[in-house]
Amino acid sequence: MYDWAGYLGVAIYLGAYICLQLGYIRGSGYRYASLNMVAAICVLVSLSANFNLASAIIQGSWVLISLVGITRVFLQNHRLRFTEEEADLLSHGLPTMPRAMARRFLDTGVWRDARPGVDLTREGEEVAQLHFIRDGLAGVYLGGSKVAEIREGFVGEMNVMEPGPASATVRIEAGARVFSVSGDALRRISRTDSEFRAFLEQNLNAAVKRKLIEANTRMTSKPAAE
Repeated sequence: MYDWAGYLGVAIYLGAYICLQLGYIRGSGYRYASLNMVAAICVLVSLSANFNLASAIIQGSWVLISLVGITRVFLQNHRLRFTEEEADLLSHGLPTMPRAMARRFLDTGVWRDARPGVDLTREGEEVAQLHFIRDGLAGVYLGGSKVAEIREGFVGEMNVMEPGPASATVRIEAGARVFSVSGDALRRISRTDSEFRAFLEQNLNAAVKRKLIEANTRMTSKPAAE
């Protein structure tokens, strides 16, 4: 039993490190620290049958360090506060982004009231900002013709990280509450924080996928309606 506890601890150590390297878990989150703590405890149990002081010190240190890391993340997240509109943006636009990282994202941009007629993007022009529409209505125009509407969600997510021209014009049609953040600022943070970039791109790609699914649904439902 003691030997198997040691084997389990080694397996958890290796599994956690492999998942970290493959990007499945973050080194600064709860999961990695918790896995290391469990692994260290398992190895400590195995040492009960064949005690080795040096190994016990190492495993005890891993447990202590992991507890410190878990406590730090808890206190950091506990102190964070989000307004109602910020929480709504996170739940609909960035659901998988860690809270501390989300706070950094939100602090980089600004909320504003956008009046009807304001263009968030213009077809063929470079996308300079990422926008999130919370309340209101925006029309999506392609070649001067309205092809869709946006009541809530990101605008500019396809081209903001790799600067490129907007595929359509998105124009506010009813007073909207809009969060806007500079693409330059997002790229600057991403260059120094690979985890931030990974989480941001993951959520923006999910937003693009949702829009494509909605567009396909509209296209397939038109003939049936006609």
